[in-house]
Amino acid sequence: MESYEITAYAKLNLFLRVRGILPNGYHRLYSVMQEIDLADNLTINIYPERETGFEIKCIGRNDIDPDKNLCSKAKDRFFSYLRKKAMSDPSVTYKVPYIEIVLTKAIPSESGMGGGSSDAAAVLMVLQEHFGNPFTDEELGQLAVNVGADVPFFLYGGTCLCESVGEEIRQLESLAGIPLLIVKPSKGVSTPECFHAIDSKPLPEFDEDRYNAYMNILSSDEKAPLERFLEGKDLLTNDLELPSVESVPEISKAMELLLETGAKFSRMTGSGSAVFAMYDSTETRDAVYETIKERPELSGCDVFVANTI
Repeated sequence: MESYEITAYAKLNLFLRVRGILPNGYHRLYSVMQEIDLADNLTINIYPERETGFEIKCIGRNDIDPDKNLCSKAKDRFFSYLRKKAMSDPSVTYKVPYIEIVLTKAIPSESGMGGGSSDAAAVLMVLQEHFGNPFTDEELGQLAVNVGADVPFFLYGGTCLCESVGEEIRQLESLAGIPLLIVKPSKGVSTPECFHAIDSKPLPEFDEDRYNAYMNILSSDEKAPLERFLEGKDLLTNDLELPSVESVPEISKAMELLLETGAKFSRMTGSGSAVFAMYDSTETRDAVYETIKERPELSGCDVFVANTI
């Protein structure tokens, strides 16, 4: 048996624009994703000597259905690709072992923070290492996007511009070190329903030249991360926010409350329902956390302290 320990970090969509529907039926996205230090932890045990099998145990959150976990889909996709690779490359070994995963959850589901996708990417990275790196970076990225749209980002981490379905990735200068508060309402948002809601309306305007100029700013290290990020403040919208707020009004209430506390910026991440706020110092953020965590307006919400990494 070989055992692997791996940390699967959450992400935030610092902004998210929807630019239409691709020929394959998926939405064309344009988003800066940012890794944060809220994380799940996985122990992956691989038993080459045992018959093929799979077992996953989730600890820490009872809202996760193990049978629908993306870790299982990631494992299946990996071995499907590996079998095809072995058919054309005799140097590649194809044998499906018994795999046991113990997943300790901290990232809430239906939050827009990519917990399931990060867990799936962790499984892919462990299997890639265990089998001697059979796939190129490009092949692993294509495999990842076939597991889920956010999964390729987690193969990179940090700060990235993600386009198309999510597989076109450009690494940007790090925005690490920004203090955050995150509020997750008890009710989640269905991502498919959220996208379906925006399909019936005209797309908001997208100024490509201005976004390209902003990406150049984010690719520079001349200013501190928060200052650099806020250079494009009027561009930092989330096109999924409106339908998500209609489904979960607590999203807008949380953003309003966080901005009232002196946050420099607040936005919903992904399709929600989590909301994040950025602060200019850890001291300010920590003081706000102590004052708002028991506020009646946030009753039933999870409130997290986090940082960009």
